[in-house]
Amino acid sequence: MTDLNDKLLGTEQSSLGDIQAETQRQQDLVAAIFSSHAPTEPATGMGLLEQGQRWSAGIAAYRGNGLSHAIAALRIQFPTVLAMLGDTAFDAVCARHWRQRPPRQGDLAKVGTEFATTVAELNELAPWPWLADSARLDWALWQVLFEPSALLTEMDLRRLANDDPGQLRIQLAAGTRFIQSPWPLVTLRQLNLAPEPDSQALQEVLLAPKEYAWVWREGYEAHCMAIPACEAAWIIAIQSCPSLDAALDSTSDEMDFSAWLNNAVRHGWIDHVQAL
Repeated sequence: MTDLNDKLLGTEQSSLGDIQAETQRQQDLVAAIFSSHAPTEPATGMGLLEQGQRWSAGIAAYRGNGLSHAIAALRIQFPTVLAMLGDTAFDAVCARHWRQRPPRQGDLAKVGTEFATTVAELNELAPWPWLADSARLDWALWQVLFEPSALLTEMDLRRLANDDPGQLRIQLAAGTRFIQSPWPLVTLRQLNLAPEPDSQALQEVLLAPKEYAWVWREGYEAHCMAIPACEAAWIIAIQSCPSLDAALDSTSDEMDFSAWLNNAVRHGWIDHVQAL
């Protein structure tokens, strides 16, 4: 039995070593693809047969195709920003993002992770200060698609009905996001993504009050809506207060907890109710 355990342990350590080596090889390859000056030869630890001209040609192909693939992915991930900027300007921002914040992973689904930061930092876009927050909303809608579904059960609802709220805490589902902005983000998104955007309405909405954006995944689709200030305060309280009782005490009388709970259960906003 000891010999068997030693063999199993050796196999496990060997597998772990292989995974670590492959991870390092991929990191070296990504670094080579996104470096400001492509290396003329692969790193020794990569263990590649391609050397010299074959290596240079392969890296050049990766670098050229990578930008076009990234732009295609960013167009899907940021439809509102694309609609606001137009094709040419959006592609230029994508190229800047590609150079300033190259992907840390080979997964194009995550290429937009810091896109909103890139948009916020570009001086050329300063006359349109709502663009960065619009990118945040786009990214939130993209992110929730990859989050797990809520796990709320009948037991959780029984806790809400029967237990002391001072001993409970509501955990929101992973597939939810809350975005605060000085701009009417949700209405801006709706107007810009309309089949025929109304230019007059777009000008007027920029003078409208700010909106609190609530984002969630329901089934295989992402949704967003503007919520009132009392509900925004409630979401913040849920996430920051130590208990449900404290969250209830910190919100205004305008908040209809029963109505919110009904929507939360129906749309999958709550993951579980934690007993403290």
